[in-house]
Amino acid sequence: MKHYIFADESNTDKSRFMLIGGIWVDEITYQQVVEECKQFKRLNNWDENTKFNWKYISKKTLPQYCKFIDIFFKYNLQFNCIIIDRKEINLKAENNDPELGFYKFYYQLLRHNSKIGIPYYIYLDRRNNREPTRLDVLKEFLKRDTHPIDWFGFRTTDQGRNVKALEFVNSETYNLIQLSDLLLGAIGYHYNKKHLQPEASPHKSSFADYISKKINKPDLAFHTGKKGYKNLNLWLFQSNKKFLIK
Repeated sequence: MKHYIFADESNTDKSRFMLIGGIWVDEITYQQVVEECKQFKRLNNWDENTKFNWKYISKKTLPQYCKFIDIFFKYNLQFNCIIIDRKEINLKAENNDPELGFYKFYYQLLRHNSKIGIPYYIYLDRRNNREPTRLDVLKEFLKRDTHPIDWFGFRTTDQGRNVKALEFVNSETYNLIQLSDLLLGAIGYHYNKKHLQPEASPHKSSFADYISKKINKPDLAFHTGKKGYKNLNLWLFQSNKKFLIK
């Protein structure tokens, strides 16, 4: 069965914590969610291609945004996210190339949360790159077998992932990227303590709090390691070493 990944990034400006994350979903569930999203927009007098986006949350849109994110929880979708602490990680560490550093974290997220042997179709929200071959290189490394040495000195084989497609797409036509965008925005809002700032949007704060209550957490500034918490996996990447694709 096909599996899809719909991913996006958030807080890529000067915020302390940068996030990359997405929704992992099987083909059958995906079709059900797509139809549910279309029906939701029709019933609420939204155009089918209306883009739900974190930055558009306002007093007027907040109730509908909360109902829209309910679709994520209704289908118990799996959200995986890697959180990069800029005080600890220097994206320029590799060849003074922050764009390369960014995609190495995309690699970590996709590789560690995907299973061997499953065909994946991966769609990322479109972004401008200095190097046009970034996705080609990312796909190559995801598909490549690696041979790490374990703690006991034995060489093991980590099989590559079966990536059928890896593409940039327009998020206006992909509701699951929009859901990812909203989750990333809310998590980043709490991680970067933007809800505590004097100019904080009360409506964005309310939306982030709404998600927190859905998972019985006081806020979204928590981390889970690789096991995840219910259907949210918030992996706070921590390393004192230069990170590598491996």
